[in-house]
Amino acid sequence: MLALLLLAGCGGASTQVKLLVRDGTIRSVGSECSGTGAYASLHRSAKFIVRGADGGQIAGGVLPAGKAVAALDEDLKVPRVPTFCELTFDVSLPAADTYDLIVDGEPIRLQRKDDQVVGMVP
Repeated sequence: MLALLLLAGCGGASTQVKLLVRDGTIRSVGSECSGTGAYASLHRSAKFIVRGADGGQIAGGVLPAGKAVAALDEDLKVPRVPTFCELTFDVSLPAADTYDLIVDGEPIRLQRKDDQVVGMVP
């Protein structure tokens, strides 16, 4: 998290962003992770920017490592299960309902839900 770089002059409040990468990779729940396959660009230290509704850049930084979360609610009774990779980080954002997170040129829609901003891939 210390590596997260925020752009000066964003003018927004610190907001928690949760990005869920639904890659279905076999991992131990809670282990450090990054996106796999088509989502390999979503990894620790990948540069990102956040764009507002007008398409202008409002924040930027680098992604932290993700944490593996169970993809299924069922207990499979094995140490490694299908997981998704969840990347959680704080960034200063102005108040809005939606944003676009850009990593490696690809936009990912983020939506405000309560006190967080969330996005899912794919």
